This record gives sequence, structure tokens and C-alpha cells, in this order.
Amino acid sequence: MQILIASTEDFVFTEKTKFSADEAIGQTVLSCDNADKYSADDYLMLGYLGNDISEMKQIDSVASDLKSITLTSGTKHAHAKGTLITKMLFNQRKFYRATSESGTYTHLSGEGSPIDIEVDDPAGTLLEDTTGTSTSWYKSTHFNSTTSVETALTDAIATKAGEAEHYTSLYKIKLEAGMDDNYYIPNEIIADYREEAENQAESAIATVYSLPFSSKPRIFEQIVRLLASGLLLSKEFGMEADINIGKTGQRKIDRAESLLEKISKGLLSLIGEDSSLLSKVSSILASSSNVYDGIIADKGETFSLRDEHFSMTDPDSPK
Repeated sequence: MQILIASTEDFVFTEKTKFSADEAIGQTVLSCDNADKYSADDYLMLGYLGNDISEMKQIDSVASDLKSITLTSGTKHAHAKGTLITKMLFNQRKFYRATSESGTYTHLSGEGSPIDIEVDDPAGTLLEDTTGTSTSWYKSTHFNSTTSVETALTDAIATKAGEAEHYTSLYKIKLEAGMDDNYYIPNEIIADYREEAENQAESAIATVYSLPFSSKPRIFEQIVRLLASGLLLSKEFGMEADINIGKTGQRKIDRAESLLEKISKGLLSLIGEDSSLLSKVSSILASSSNVYDGIIADKGETFSLRDEHFSMTDPDSPK
């Protein structure tokens, strides 16, 4: 897997104005100093790049007196008077992959691209390429999903991304949970559920297969995806919120745990990315003793007959 982070470049931002009054959460009409050069369908950054309460919104209409802007959806955060409102030329990043720096770059639509620009993240916009390798090359462009205008792929700088050991991407977990369009669940929360799912999955088969795996098992992507999405649905939208969502989450968890049980019992075998069977644990070491008195500490033997005498009796016979 490859982790891709595309920084938000300055040329994306153009015209600026400011809030002329405090605005609460959920507002669709924003007061501003001057909305000149702002138009319907334009994208805006409310706040400052990298601030955790900054957000990106789209204009529905601009008042004739240029003193207010109507958005297509309500704000997620409150914004104070004097905070910047900045016009954005693009609202998304597109990610591409090739096998070499000068090779043919293919759009990573199957991994969730294009992705909305994360104006609240100072690092940039993140995408996880689950099928990428350490030899893959990447490019990222800017894209306007309303006008379909995209910066030239030939102008994008080719680079490699850092490799990660996760079995599935955050996007695929959201997709499994039916939340690929839900922007109110932070990636950090989904990443926590993924880590929990990975720990559970690996622990369930640790006595059967050698860890870490020499090659990522194909079925583990499915198991971790089911577990993480099930945990997300069950814990974030549990039984008290929606009984149907809670049941859906538990069904995913049950399915994943059923697969893990089959693997641990040898009913399913783990196959790596190269289609070869993964190695199993050859032996399990145990240390125990029936004697430990501080003087004789034969913990290395499962049973010690050195100083013990055993006699067998028929439990049905009278004593």
C-alpha cells in the first residue's frame, strides 16, 4: 500500500473577502464585506488553510448588493466576524499511478480519486493506494468537479509515496459502510477502527500463521474491511441511534469473525499477493510445571515425575 499526500498549492486560491458578522453552525446565507468577483458554482474556503474548523463550500447565489453569499449547503462550523472567505479555482485532487516515472499514468478511481481538497489539513489531501507498490510512481492534478476543468497531468511532478502495511484503505472501509459520501466522519476515527480491526484479525490467527506476513493475504483485505466498517457502524451509529444500522454493523463483524474462525481451524488457507500459500507456525512453545516451590523450579517441563507419585482409581469404586 502507498500513502499519498497532495499539498494544497497557493495558486488554487484567488479572490478574498471577510465575514462581516459572526455566523453560527448550519448557516446557508453568509454575510460578507464584498462579494464582487464571486459567482454561483464557485468554491470557497471558509477560514484559513490548515485550521481544523476551516471548510470548503460552494456558492448557490450572490446577493445583488454583494453583501451576502448563499451556499448550496449549511456550514459545519461557526465562523467569526473578520474570518477570511477565499475563492478556490478547484475543489478536488485527482491521483494517478504509473509503473515508471515516464510511464503512462492511470487515474486511481478505484481507490476513491478524485478527493475533495482537505482545507482543514495542513499536510494536504490524502489518498491510500492499496494496490500500489514501492516501485510505483504517482502524479496529482487539481480538478473542478462542476466545470470539469483539470490542470495538466504533464505539468504535475512525478513522485513516490511512503509505503504502509495496512490491509485496506480508509476509503474502502467507508465504501463498505456506505459512507463514502459522508464527510462528517474524520479519517482519524476510521483509521482507529482499522487499527482495531487489524489487531483483532492478526491476533485471531497468530497461533496458526507466521507474523508479519511475507505477502499481504488477499482475504485479509476483506476481513479487515468488514471488521472496521462493522465497528464504525456499530459504535458510531449504534443500536440506540438506528437499530437497522446497528444490525448491519454486527452482521459485518460476524462475517469477518466467521472467516477468521475458519482460517484458525484450517478450513481456509491464506494466500499472498503472488498467489502462494503463506507459511504457518511450525510449533508452539509452552512452559509450565506441576512443581514450583522455590527450590525445585522445573518450569521447563510440562510434567515432572521426578518427585511425584500418581495413583489411578476408579471413580465409581467405593473409597
